[in-house]
Amino acid sequence: MKTKHIFWGLLFVSIGILILLKNIGLLYIDLANIWKFWPLVIILWGISYFTKSQIVKGFIAGIAAIILAVALFAFFNSSYNFICNAFSIKDDDFNFTINENTDTSNYNESYSSKIKNCEFNLNAGAGAFIINDSTDDLMNAVTQGVKNNYEFTRQDAGDKSTVTMTMKKRQFVFNDEHNKNKTLIKLNTSPVWDLNLDVGAAAIDFDFSPFKTDKIDIKMGAAALKVKLGNKLNATNFHLKAGVSSVDILVPESSGCEIRCNTALSSKAFDDFIKVNSNLYKTDNFDTARKKIYLDIDTGISSIHVSRYSFD
Repeated sequence: MKTKHIFWGLLFVSIGILILLKNIGLLYIDLANIWKFWPLVIILWGISYFTKSQIVKGFIAGIAAIILAVALFAFFNSSYNFICNAFSIKDDDFNFTINENTDTSNYNESYSSKIKNCEFNLNAGAGAFIINDSTDDLMNAVTQGVKNNYEFTRQDAGDKSTVTMTMKKRQFVFNDEHNKNKTLIKLNTSPVWDLNLDVGAAAIDFDFSPFKTDKIDIKMGAAALKVKLGNKLNATNFHLKAGVSSVDILVPESSGCEIRCNTALSSKAFDDFIKVNSNLYKTDNFDTARKKIYLDIDTGISSIHVSRYSFD
């Protein structure tokens, strides 16, 4: 058997076993710092070049694969726990409350009925971000953490407005409640929205179901993301690029939905989707539905869950 076959085979088998043991509650070992030993893989790979024995090469490749599998699993697991612990988030509760006793800042942009389209750009570092409510303004934001830490710019051209919200100082102190970056954003329901959101390590809860969303582009680092999409337009394009992450996406069952995914070492659960090929999934009503949602998911080591919901 070729060395590369041994390496990749044991890598995927080891990761699968670790995830299985974790899911059924049989993995109790603290792996938080084991991921730091991943350079051993490079060392072992280098040692393999000093021997001509295929048996020795195969043995070294197997050990390297197991070490890398444990390191990757430990990194993902510790990153996910890090995010959830930092923001006190439970699996079924991504909400947070702005504490008025800490440093808070308020921002708003006025709305005019002539605005039909709005592009919103968010450039931020680590933090917790939530969109789940509307406003009579074009948009407003309440932030908790460093005082006046965001800069807003706005450009209006005809019936389109472009608003950019940029974090100035991106320091993040996890052990000081006053310095945790928390941002609550509200949007107006009238315009058609084009959203570009670029954040770092984050806890994110976005409910876009009340809004007319044409395009949503999210870039994030290690993150816990929950997104609910709506059907206000005939087509919604959603693109996600993420590193180590936990992703939960909800789409309305009345809309046809297509998922194109490029996921490395990720677990995927696409409820009520038909697998077309290894990278393409569709709902059974995709071809006939008048309204469609296109999901483009590009992630590293992630847990991805896409499910459908019905309107009350």
